[in-house]
Amino acid sequence: MMKHRIIEISELQDLLTRLGAKLNAYEVHALYMGALTSTCLGIGPQKLLGAILGEEPMLGESAEDANAAVGILFGYWNTLVSQREEGGVRFAPIDVPESASKDELRAFVQRRRGELHWYVRGIDAGGDDPIEFGDEGRGILEKLAQASGIFELYSKSLARQEPADDAILRQTRDLLIQTGTLCEHLIADLMEVNDRVRREAIATSVAMQGSKTDDGVMIARATRVGRNENCPCGSGKKWKRCCGSAERAH
Repeated sequence: MMKHRIIEISELQDLLTRLGAKLNAYEVHALYMGALTSTCLGIGPQKLLGAILGEEPMLGESAEDANAAVGILFGYWNTLVSQREEGGVRFAPIDVPESASKDELRAFVQRRRGELHWYVRGIDAGGDDPIEFGDEGRGILEKLAQASGIFELYSKSLARQEPADDAILRQTRDLLIQTGTLCEHLIADLMEVNDRVRREAIATSVAMQGSKTDDGVMIARATRVGRNENCPCGSGKKWKRCCGSAERAH
């Protein structure tokens, strides 16, 4: 397997700051994680640049600058792909000291909530319909939504001005870290579920190749088509508005 250069999150953040990006490195990390969870085989960093940099991204003042920027943005994607292949990909680590203050804990909560938001946005970028995930996948998504709600409750609680006892803050810190770890386990489970969905779709596609219909030979799709991608039938409509709607009806 070809080895890619490891891109550290600090290098990614330096680039995003330089480009005036819409997202910070932690949010891009989560967006990429969501896209890696998608059942769409065609999703990749090139389809996420608009969300990261805006609809008219400026990658530098020269071709050399642009190539370097793309190298980092695509390289970070490859870094996460490698991490996933080696046993899992997690949220970027955040140092939360045992004696964290209310403000530090609130910053941690807000970052994790933001990451969950961009993780789901990454799944959406693949055009997935939650119905495709099956009962198990939808159940995991519901648990992630509940975890986001827990983070929101803690954020509101930590925003209050009442003095906080050190013991309570330490307990809160431990619970927040546990909730974040739970989210990572749920994401790993959802990735496995969607890997299975992809494999089944590919197997079905291969099995159907060459099958006869009343109109002749049926050409099966080679890969899953995202809901928001153009339908391969050539109608010019999005998949979800064309053959995809008929497929779900059956």
